[in-house]
Amino acid sequence: MRPAGHNAGTAGRAAIARCGGFTLLEILVAVAILGTALLVLLEAHYVGVRLGVYAQEEVTMNNLLQQAVAQAEVEVLAGNAAGSGEFGARLEGFSYSFEAQQIGEDERVALFEVLVSVEGPEETRAMTLYVYDKAVSPW
Repeated sequence: MRPAGHNAGTAGRAAIARCGGFTLLEILVAVAILGTALLVLLEAHYVGVRLGVYAQEEVTMNNLLQQAVAQAEVEVLAGNAAGSGEFGARLEGFSYSFEAQQIGEDERVALFEVLVSVEGPEETRAMTLYVYDKAVSPW
C-alpha cells in the first residue's frame, strides 16, 4: 500500500534521474580532453616523421661523401689531379667532384691535399683529405 499523497509517476522519474547517464557538460569536457590529447599525439608523430626524414637525408649524404672520398683517393693514386662524376640513376641529382694539389716542393714526397665535394639537390658537403702515394716515395 502506498502512503497517501505519494505519486508513483514522480518517484519513478526521480529514480531514473539519479541513476541516469552523464550530463551534456561532462560529455563536452571529455571530448575536449580527448581532442587535446589527440592533437598532442599527432604533433609528436609529425615531429618523429620529420626527424626520420632528416636522419635518412643525413645518412645518405654521409654515405655518398664516403663513396666520393674513396673514389677520389683511387683517382689521385692513379695520377688524376681532378675529376667528377655522378652516383647513377638511383640517386639522380647527386654528383661529386674532387681536386688534388701536391703539398710541398719535393717530388719524392707524394703527399696530396684532396678537396672532395658532394652536391645534392638541397645541399653541398665537402671534405678535405690527405693522400700519400708511397709508390712514388723512395722511403
